[in-house]
Amino acid sequence: MACRKCGSDWTTPLGKDCNRCPVCDKQQRFQARKQGRLPRETQKACSVCGELFTATPQRQMAMTCGSESCRKAGNTEKCRRHKARKRAGLSVKMAPRQSSQRKKTCKREGCENRVKARKHDYCSQTCAGADVREFKRGFMGQPAAIRQAAAFAAWFVDVWEPQRPRRHKNYKTRPPCEVCGNETNHLNARCCSYACKKAWRGARPCKCGQLVLNARLFGHPHCESCKRESRRLHKRMYGSYRRRCRTYGGHFNKDVRPADVFKRDRYVCHICGKKAHRLYQSHDPLSATVDHHPIPLSKGGDHDWHNVRCACKRCNELKGNKWDGQRRLRLESA
Repeated sequence: MACRKCGSDWTTPLGKDCNRCPVCDKQQRFQARKQGRLPRETQKACSVCGELFTATPQRQMAMTCGSESCRKAGNTEKCRRHKARKRAGLSVKMAPRQSSQRKKTCKREGCENRVKARKHDYCSQTCAGADVREFKRGFMGQPAAIRQAAAFAAWFVDVWEPQRPRRHKNYKTRPPCEVCGNETNHLNARCCSYACKKAWRGARPCKCGQLVLNARLFGHPHCESCKRESRRLHKRMYGSYRRRCRTYGGHFNKDVRPADVFKRDRYVCHICGKKAHRLYQSHDPLSATVDHHPIPLSKGGDHDWHNVRCACKRCNELKGNKWDGQRRLRLESA
């Protein structure tokens, strides 16, 4: 926050940058007075009370001394003079505003009256009814099917065609939604809305190439063999909390659930401070995990609320089984 002209620390009452601070205003007034563009302070007589007052450069056109009584009396006199000129016919009247659009006339042939609004076609119901009767008179004596077809053709030409949506000449038709059938917003889109994306189920290929049936449209689909392999690697890498606590002598609390830990920590990694992703994926380094123990389980730490933190997958792998102080040295060296 600073003055935009000189760069000083002056700000507006709202705390924003000011265009000119008081110092810049003072310099500007000094330059204007030096060049003769700003008059100096002068002595004037009040037009109401007659006392002398000092007219500053900002109030060179002032006629009153500025007191409350004189200001009200001056405004009353100004209103009285304006009303007198208006009664005498000397006040200047502004010319009526001219519309840029041409006035719309009645659609009926031979009627030159103007319509009340541009959305109307006829000046009155009389002209509208007469025009409809003349149109129907030409089909009198014809079968009902011909009269209905003529009425529909007239409606199509007079009503539908003017308000028909116009498309660009290079417009390409969007593909239909695979769920509801409506037109999508993009050429390569499969669904038209977020609700249709959530409801979509279909076949998608896994990263190993196998086709996964009844897969969602969000995220990467995994086949059963990839899921088993991921669980096996995860169990081999991290093991079981209950077994590790039993092995190293720590306390295990079965009520500590990952969802409750994530809700308590708001999915914020306590190592790097970044927002972790809610959906766990083995290839995503920012997936949320609860393996972060300030006192590692292999060093006798407890798996309880006081020793459990939310951490992203990448920071957990870098931390390993180190204490918090050792973890900082390791991350800095890495």
